[in-house]
Amino acid sequence: MPQFDPASFVSQLFWFGVIFTLLYFAVVRPTLPKVGKVIDARETQVAGDLDRAEAAKGAADTLRADHEAAMKAARDAAQAAVAQARETAAKASDAQLKALNIRLEADADAATASLDLARTSARAGLEATIADLTSEAVAKLAGIDVTPADVSAALAQR
Repeated sequence: MPQFDPASFVSQLFWFGVIFTLLYFAVVRPTLPKVGKVIDARETQVAGDLDRAEAAKGAADTLRADHEAAMKAARDAAQAAVAQARETAAKASDAQLKALNIRLEADADAATASLDLARTSARAGLEATIADLTSEAVAKLAGIDVTPADVSAALAQR
């Protein structure tokens, strides 16, 4: 193999150097600045994207904090409104209960008075009936004429 011939090493090294130098100046040297610019542009774009993402995250965090604060305020307002409604309902219920109690006491007093009147009327009617029946029974059994007024007077003394 001619590549391993020690006599041709020097010429092979010379041509390797020449070709490498030509390729370096023909290919690498013109493209290296373009690649560097592309890499710099990408780094700049990535840095800008990261900065925008950080700013968007900060804005989102601010919006989330504002939303949570608004939700807490709304919750507190709703709880206060519910407490006020409960208090108003309790006061209205108490007022209705007091009015109902007053009305029921008045109805109970009226019913008691009506019952007393009915009881008194029933007693009077019962006493009159007892006096009539007693005077008739005494007249039939004993043959004595006793008026119902006499029977009523005798019952009143007792």
